[in-house]
Amino acid sequence: MRLFPAAALPVVLLITLSGATQQQTPSIPHAAASHTVAPERNVELPVTSVSLYKNGVGFFEHTGFVHGDAKVTIDFTSAQLNDVLQSLTAIDLNGGRISGAGYNSTTPLDQQLRSLSLGLGLNTSYAEFLNSIRGSRIEVHGSGAPFTGRLLNVEQHPTTPADKTGGQTDTTYLSVISDAGESRIFPLTPALSVRVLDAPLHADVNRYLSLLDSTRNQGLRHLTLDDRGNGARELRVSYISEVPVWKSTYRILFTESPKPDTPTQTATLQGWSVIDNTTGVDWINVRLSLIAGAPQSFIQPLSQPIYTRRPEIPIATQAQLTPQTFDSGIDAKAFDRLEQYSTLSAPPPPSATTAVPRAMMSGRGAGLGSGTGVAGGVFGGVGIGSTDSAPVSYQVAAAASLAIKTNTSTFDDFFAYNIADPVTIRTNESALVPILQSKVAVDRVTLASYRNGAVTQPLRALWLTNTTGLTLDRGSFSIVENGNFGGEGLLDPIHAGEKRLLSYAADQAVHVSTENDKTTNHLTFIRATKGTVNIHRADLHEVTFVIHNSAADRRTVVTEVPVVDGWKLDGSLKPDETTATVYRFRSSVAPGETVRLRVPAEHAGYTTFYLSQSNDNQLAFMLNSADHNPEFQAALQPVIDARHRVADAQTAVNQTKATLDNLRSDEERQRANITALNSADKESRERFVKDLNHTEDQIAAAQTELTARTAALDAAKADLANRIQNVNLNLTIN
Repeated sequence: MRLFPAAALPVVLLITLSGATQQQTPSIPHAAASHTVAPERNVELPVTSVSLYKNGVGFFEHTGFVHGDAKVTIDFTSAQLNDVLQSLTAIDLNGGRISGAGYNSTTPLDQQLRSLSLGLGLNTSYAEFLNSIRGSRIEVHGSGAPFTGRLLNVEQHPTTPADKTGGQTDTTYLSVISDAGESRIFPLTPALSVRVLDAPLHADVNRYLSLLDSTRNQGLRHLTLDDRGNGARELRVSYISEVPVWKSTYRILFTESPKPDTPTQTATLQGWSVIDNTTGVDWINVRLSLIAGAPQSFIQPLSQPIYTRRPEIPIATQAQLTPQTFDSGIDAKAFDRLEQYSTLSAPPPPSATTAVPRAMMSGRGAGLGSGTGVAGGVFGGVGIGSTDSAPVSYQVAAAASLAIKTNTSTFDDFFAYNIADPVTIRTNESALVPILQSKVAVDRVTLASYRNGAVTQPLRALWLTNTTGLTLDRGSFSIVENGNFGGEGLLDPIHAGEKRLLSYAADQAVHVSTENDKTTNHLTFIRATKGTVNIHRADLHEVTFVIHNSAADRRTVVTEVPVVDGWKLDGSLKPDETTATVYRFRSSVAPGETVRLRVPAEHAGYTTFYLSQSNDNQLAFMLNSADHNPEFQAALQPVIDARHRVADAQTAVNQTKATLDNLRSDEERQRANITALNSADKESRERFVKDLNHTEDQIAAAQTELTARTAALDAAKADLANRIQNVNLNLTIN
């Protein structure tokens, strides 16, 4: 939300009415009808109703009288006009018509500069200006006799000082060609002056300078409403605009003595609001509403012309289209609809019963007004048209003021403090306005909060129940007891019937400490089924609060313990109140007494194991996680034994495979020897053949053994899988 600078004009600067058109008077018996011209006049349209919201906007309503055709002019700053254009509502209560509203628009300066032939921007140098007028006729003075011609160019050349003591500098030169063809070059120095001789170019230069000057006068905008009608009529104009946020402050007064042996007593709650009038116009006897709620509001630059990029489409040169005409689609039924539309657009007769939402009636925002503008009430007897018309209701007058009908919706999250008596707050003044006074029930307690492993300083507090039937808005409060100041604090919004703790002072007589603050872990449940094992364990955090009362009277101590996600209180202890962030426990402590409050909380979790994917180390870890529970170990023992048998069978298979590998290696070596001794004697060859035959017999025996051991391994694995599926356990650990 933007804030107005100190020098900015406030939201409502001037609202005047000027009647400047002819008005027809009623017919006079025995005399010819005549026309008179109403004298031009300026009449103020004062503020009559103000509704302030917590989001920094205000809803303003002005009420006044107009005569005949009138123009209502409202002056705002450009920033303020944006809010007004989003929310302006004007209602003629007696048959007049708001024909439109206009204001002085401001085209962005850069957009206006583009329309000039100079091509200059917001910030331009003298050399850039001269470059922009190249080719124009000028007259040069300050370098001899005046020289007249056309500006050819503006160039920069490096020059060296005559004394050659410094470095080179750039000097700007003007090239000018006279009408006779003579060319001259002039250095651009402070003594040289250039006069523009072309009248159209001179006008463009003046226009450029005028546009630059106009930027200082774009802050003030004039919004003009055209209200057309006959006779004296009441006009209402309403809108929203930015205002300072109104503040709430409360007093809690203890005027009754507490009842014996109970912390509950009755107190008087007073509510006040701090209101600042920075609108620049006095609020004299206005209807004031303070809205406890924040409707959505935003700022759009509606008062600024917006330009968007448009695509450039090339002209088609191929297709040749012939102009066409089309028959009208109006039929008899369409004529009927047009006639109905004309009837709806005309002003309703005095007997019409058009309904307007109550929010528009009151002019106080959606669903928040008191709805006083009804027939026979404040506006009773005021008719539409001439003064001898029949009285009409406010609803009919509002509906007849604009050709477009508008519906509004109500919002149930708002609560309005409607001040019964008129309020006067002059401009640039503030006021403290009372908004409520009611009896409320409060418990006087001491509040101790446990945070980050330690107990904070105990505080005196009120456990207040909002029995006012109203919404208590956010604000500060002060405690007054028997005429003495007792402390102060802050409160968040409290709805009707809601209970809230309000701390206001330190309690030096109550001491709260902790003991046995520890966290332990224990087994709670084991479930095993179809090869899946879930071992549940719980973390138990336990803390004992030691509460001592050194005061001379009994204290009710409220101990706050934080709510931690995933942790829950032990079922043996129930809090007196639970919020989204804390548990609250109430303890009654007599004078000089020490009490202990034990608060246990648990956090449950479990670990999942899959027996089919577990090795010996994982099984050992599983048993350790279950604290080597005998029942769980007995349930797993068949699986453990079956795993051992699988391991033994696997070892036997591996050994046989190793033997086979060695025998096949020997066989290859022996075959190679026989081949190498092909030319040896018979005895030597027969010895190697005999060894080869023996090796092949061993290979055949080992192959038979491998087949048997592999079958045994498969049987052991099948037995393990079966035993894993048969494990079934649901064990609760006390």
